[in-house]
Amino acid sequence: MRIRSLFMGATALALSLMAACAMAASSTPQQAYIQTLQQQARDKHLADSPMWRTLLHYRVQPLTRLDRSLADDSDFFLAPQGVHAPEQELDATLAAFADPTPRHALDQPAACRFIARYQWLNDELHFDPQQLPPPDCPRYRQWRDGIQADKVTLIFPSAYLNSPASMYGHTFLRLDPQPQAGQNRSPLLSYAVNYAANGNESEGVAYALKGLTGLYAGQFTNAPYYLRIREYNDLENRDIWEYELALTPKEIDRLLAHTWELGPTRFDYYFFDENCSYHLLSLLDAARPKLGLSNRFTWWAIPLDTVKAVTDTPGLLKAIRYRPSNSTELRYRAHLLGPQGAQLAQQLSQGQLAPADLIQHEPSAARRALMLETAERLTSFEATRRDSTEAATQRERMALLAARAALPAGEPLIVPTPAIDPTQGHNTARTDIMIGQRNGHGLIQIQAKPAYHELLDPEAGYQRGAAIQFFNLTLGKTSDGHVQLEKLVPVEITSLSAREPLLSAKSWRVHIGLERADNSRADGSRPLGLNLNGGPGLAYELNAHESLMGYVFLDNQARWDRSLPQQPWAIGTGLAAGLLADLSPAWRIQLEAFKRAYLDKQPRESGLMIQMRYSLNLQWNLSGRCGVSQRTGMPVNQECMVGLQRYW
Repeated sequence: MRIRSLFMGATALALSLMAACAMAASSTPQQAYIQTLQQQARDKHLADSPMWRTLLHYRVQPLTRLDRSLADDSDFFLAPQGVHAPEQELDATLAAFADPTPRHALDQPAACRFIARYQWLNDELHFDPQQLPPPDCPRYRQWRDGIQADKVTLIFPSAYLNSPASMYGHTFLRLDPQPQAGQNRSPLLSYAVNYAANGNESEGVAYALKGLTGLYAGQFTNAPYYLRIREYNDLENRDIWEYELALTPKEIDRLLAHTWELGPTRFDYYFFDENCSYHLLSLLDAARPKLGLSNRFTWWAIPLDTVKAVTDTPGLLKAIRYRPSNSTELRYRAHLLGPQGAQLAQQLSQGQLAPADLIQHEPSAARRALMLETAERLTSFEATRRDSTEAATQRERMALLAARAALPAGEPLIVPTPAIDPTQGHNTARTDIMIGQRNGHGLIQIQAKPAYHELLDPEAGYQRGAAIQFFNLTLGKTSDGHVQLEKLVPVEITSLSAREPLLSAKSWRVHIGLERADNSRADGSRPLGLNLNGGPGLAYELNAHESLMGYVFLDNQARWDRSLPQQPWAIGTGLAAGLLADLSPAWRIQLEAFKRAYLDKQPRESGLMIQMRYSLNLQWNLSGRCGVSQRTGMPVNQECMVGLQRYW
């Protein structure tokens, strides 16, 4: 038996050796070389490296703690389970490099379709060109030669409240080419890399809902920078901040190679996390893997926060530049001209005053020149807002420009750069702890505000009069009760756009929240209800220093309030008027009064509120508020609170 066992063991070993030899004989030298590369990659743990995880957009899902790529395009992966398996995808990628067949997007072989993967793995494993010949990539080479970028700039157009996708601002990258000998660099002719949803904002609420739930495809595109300037600076009147980055030529090459890979790749677009700004960070991570910028954001990525992440990184920021919008320039020109001069410029723009007759109203040639320049810019500005043919606009502009050319040349007008850029303002998340009383009972409240800016927050770095808040949560406890939800406000937006001599800005606000009733029921409880509030309005700067703004709103309201005596629904309208005052750079006060009438004999309502904020520093505020409201025939509600606010 022992001899038999030895004989059987020797036979099995011989068969195994024969099988291994047969497999080796059937494997080509190139296949054997690929297997060697795959083993070397495993030995070096390349699948776990920051660069590989960046190139494949792998993230650990915060709830399941499992690996998954954020790319939602099956063509982005070469292994069947590549979306979840970094090592399998790396093995499949190395194997695909040996196949020169143009079977991938844009009729490319794998080594050209995934050029950043190829370049990095070549740097790590040092491919033998005899066994794995370098790929010929004419499409990529033509695209790369056309861009010729030697500088990268992060572009941040400020918030645009009238667009759901741009309420928090937007970011994209500008790729500046090396100027040819004897020529100046023109950033307007540079290419811009942008990531955005393939959606239609005209869908309104449907657009917002689809963006929140990832039903839009997001994609990387590149277009000339001047087209972006026209969209953001000219049409949407958004100031633009340019943050030049200190990237080396090698890092720029890696960024562009990964941009090429992402061009035909689909991502599900989410407004709060996988948005325009978040995915741009992965391009910077590909350029310099040690940055790890995208790993700093898990649940949401606000564009301003991503810009701060970039500018706060040591050695990454090189320079900051400011490009004012058309509306900002017009406001500055109106300030220089004064009320009467601005009125003359407006009359010139509207054809109510002929350029030849301007001298009768203004003897100074320098001021006439400024009025004519302002009128020409106002004509162009208004043409984008009304149904005006290009030919008619050009005729109006040329008449103004001809009159301006007849006057002496002067110094070009330069709009001053704000003293504080957006990255130096307060952080976008805030926590409040407040104590006080409501209707004679002690009260403690804790509020968490994930995003982003409210009217009382310090204005430096933010758009004046613009307030955007999402998912505010307030918990409260009274001295005779228990902890309960006071408010959950998914959306609250206010746009206070002051009327100006040259611009007819519009103000509006909207509020949607789940809130407890002001009045108690017979059992003393205050039930939760739904509150929809908002309407159009007007705002005015009441002094030259822009430290006092007055406003009035049409105060429409629809509320589900189970404490009401007639029925829970209350639908009505009224007026709300207020003042926003800066008593000092650190101290701001808001005063507002309202009065509403409701349908179906529901009791009328009026109220008065005053609140203040005093900034101790960039992170901490002292805060206070007092309010009184009453419905006809019901008890008066009073509440006063003081506390601390902390930005995060």
